Amino acid sequence: MALTITVPGNASDMTGVPGNNKYVIKRVQFDSSYLTNGESLTATQLGLESLHMMLISMENSGYVAQYDYTNEKVLLYEAGADGAILDEVANTTDVSAVYVRILAFGR
Repeated sequence: MALTITVPGNASDMTGVPGNNKYVIKRVQFDSSYLTNGESLTATQLGLESLHMMLISMENSGYVAQYDYTNEKVLLYEAGADGAILDEVANTTDVSAVYVRILAFGR
């Protein structure tokens, strides 16, 4: 499955140019079947040629998101019953109600 990328309700669809870098602000919605090892999110999907840094903020879901720069994926984690600090969300979990906001810097 794939992520749905939109502009957050209170932000304009803007891109800035600090120096020779760009930034984008987007709202990303997960789908109904989470994939083990994360959902693909590339610089191209965000309107960038390359990605230097991504900041992720969760929207009231209880999950924790992390960007994997090497594999260009967003991973979701949750508190597990096994006592581990965080476990990756299980494969095929319906996370369609989960949204993250991102601030991505790149070129």
